[in-house]
Parts: sequence; structure tokens; C-alpha cells
Amino acid sequence: MKEITAQGSYNAPTGEVINYDFTYPVFETLQDAIDNLGDDKVLKDVQRMAKIDANNTTRESVKAKNGHSTRKAMTEEQKAEAKAQRQADKELLAILKNKGLTASDLQNL
Repeated sequence: MKEITAQGSYNAPTGEVINYDFTYPVFETLQDAIDNLGDDKVLKDVQRMAKIDANNTTRESVKAKNGHSTRKAMTEEQKAEAKAQRQADKELLAILKNKGLTASDLQNL
């Protein structure tokens, strides 16, 4: 098991954005998770994730049905094109980072 450190943020009542760091475990296998957390904790976490996934999917479907979704419905072809574009953007960003270019360097071009 290894741990990942990530960043999160929330909006305070004053409008200020509060940033924070957090860590979470990454498991190689299901057995690794069970060995580290125990059967009960793994089952509880899986049930929680299943509920959250079901809620998120249903919420977005209802929002789309009611015309409240800001997410654009895409065909499979559009999804494939968007995925290819994201990959191309990721590769371009990696090249720029490897060359040591910053955002201000690009703005000055």
C-alpha cells in the first residue's frame, strides 16, 4: 500500500477559497485493501461508493431530463474526439513542461 497526497479546496462563507492537503491510501489489489483495512471497512467503503456512484449518475440523468444540466450530451463519436483532444493536450503540456516553459513564457510569444 502507498499513500497519495492531494489538494482540495472549499469556499468559506466569506467567499474566500480555503485550500488544504489530504492523503489517502492506494491499494494494489482487493486483497491488499482487505489486509490493511479489514473485511468490514472494505465492505462499508464499497457500499458507500456504490451509493455515491448511483446518486451521481441518477442526478445527472434527472438534470438532463429536466433541462438543468450544464453537461452537454455527446455521441460516442464526440466522446472519442474529445478523448483524443484531451490526450493531445496532455502530450503538448508534457512537452512544454519538459522544455521548462511557463504560462508567462507562452503568453509572451
